[in-house]
Amino acid sequence: MFLPTSKKEMDKMGWDACDVIIVTPDAYVDHPSFAMAILGRFLEKNGYKVGILSQPKWKEPKNFLELGIPRIAFAVSGGQMDSMVLNYTATNIPRKEDLFCENKNPFFSQKGDLKKYRIRPDRCINVYCSQIRSVSKNVPIIIGGIEASLRRIAHYDYWTNKIRRSVLFDSKADILIYGMGEYPLLRTIEKLESGITIDELDVESTGIIIKNIDGFSDVVTLPSFEEVKSQKSEFAKAQNLFEKNGDNKYLAQMQDSRYYFQNPRMNITQKELDFIYDTDFERCPHPRFENVPAFEMIKTSVNSHRGCYGDCSFCAIASHQGKSVISRSRESVIKEIRKIASQPDFKGTISDIGGPSANMYASSCSVGGCTEHNCLKDGYGCKNLISGTDEYLSLLIDAGNIGRVKHVFINSGIRFDPAILDETFLCEILKNNISGQMKVAPESGSDKVLGYMNKPSKEVFEKFLKTFNKIKKEEGIRKFVIPYIITGHPGEDDIEAEKTKNFLDKNNLRGKQFQVFTPTPMTRSTAMYYLGYDPKSGEPVHSEKNQKRLNSRKMAMIDK
Repeated sequence: MFLPTSKKEMDKMGWDACDVIIVTPDAYVDHPSFAMAILGRFLEKNGYKVGILSQPKWKEPKNFLELGIPRIAFAVSGGQMDSMVLNYTATNIPRKEDLFCENKNPFFSQKGDLKKYRIRPDRCINVYCSQIRSVSKNVPIIIGGIEASLRRIAHYDYWTNKIRRSVLFDSKADILIYGMGEYPLLRTIEKLESGITIDELDVESTGIIIKNIDGFSDVVTLPSFEEVKSQKSEFAKAQNLFEKNGDNKYLAQMQDSRYYFQNPRMNITQKELDFIYDTDFERCPHPRFENVPAFEMIKTSVNSHRGCYGDCSFCAIASHQGKSVISRSRESVIKEIRKIASQPDFKGTISDIGGPSANMYASSCSVGGCTEHNCLKDGYGCKNLISGTDEYLSLLIDAGNIGRVKHVFINSGIRFDPAILDETFLCEILKNNISGQMKVAPESGSDKVLGYMNKPSKEVFEKFLKTFNKIKKEEGIRKFVIPYIITGHPGEDDIEAEKTKNFLDKNNLRGKQFQVFTPTPMTRSTAMYYLGYDPKSGEPVHSEKNQKRLNSRKMAMIDK
């Protein structure tokens, strides 16, 4: 049975009210890869009545009362991806498709609409919270998901070319949960239910608004919104302090006359992660939605771990999921695959077992972690990094031995760094777990740009490619490398772009995995783009902002 999405469905369950209503712009898919489902099921598992308000027609505030007013709180998300990234291309052109909507259609198309409008509004969290607040004054609003995680502090907004306040202030919500939200949301709901007021709330991985920070010790205080807005040097200082903190200590930033105040990140154990996934899901879209393309892509995939210590300058994963990898147990993953394999429509293929970087599964640190968290260090790895390669390969083999499973593939990103990709492992996955094309991300063919990206040099990638081709020849495997390339990243001018084209040509790399750099909030690369220099070193960094030139570079690389 699905979580209720309407009053009628609530009546069938005998509910007068929900304890928590999760509001999302995505079609409701009851699958553990979808945030609304995993959060809702986790709260349900802990005794709460949860409703899913999926794709409300947001221009009318009354539509946010489809499930009534929740007993404890509204939990609002911007969706599986940032609404601005989903609604616009890197060159700021409105997108005409949304994979998280029925049949990719991003517009409401109900009869009687005089003008169609987007299912997912721009700055979705702000819009949803404003409409909810207009019809429900007193119920707490909790915001979360990647859209909130990346806008916790004062940040540069590419789409308006301005510095914006924390989304907690702009949305007028009460509580912000950053990162993976199951346990922080549960603890927050438990405390609200017990009568604790919002300004007394002390839950890890949450942020609230307070009047002053007197009485708090060991707080990392960022330059204020006004300082960051008016002085680029203060923006750089805030960026560096935020990165250095790594969500390990309390953090505060004045915005107008009050403070955004953030608690340290919540770290969970393998047992707690297993508990999240040891839950029954329908593993399909709610009957209201006939075809959700994003679901079709992942319906037989399995999340094996969370977090990424790759520390790429342009990537939002570390800010959202954290740099520490937490992996599910082998037993937990195998149990989920058995459930998938038992479904009548299962055709024999597990499309993916992975996470942000698939081969980080089961990796760990021999000294329990450090402040820098730069585990890969130019691809060759920190001496304290313990690769989980053997455990991951064993998991793939065990999954392939489950009844009715014919193929187990890896479709998550694979890091080519020697620290977590040895020749034996590469040989095995090429023979058994790569369907035809191995997608890897050199990102650029310019060592200068790769340095700004905090990625290994092109030499590291070329060594990987040499090993890849050697295995192909020895094993008689017909497989290909598809490179993922970012064009327009800070540091790339015409000379460096030409180096990337020559790099692709030299190594006979073909494919269309190209993307123009999108400056998403709070990343170091976005700070470079805005500042014109690297906030860490102070070194000037060129960023191409002419859209025609950026598209021209991209097309030239595709032609290669």
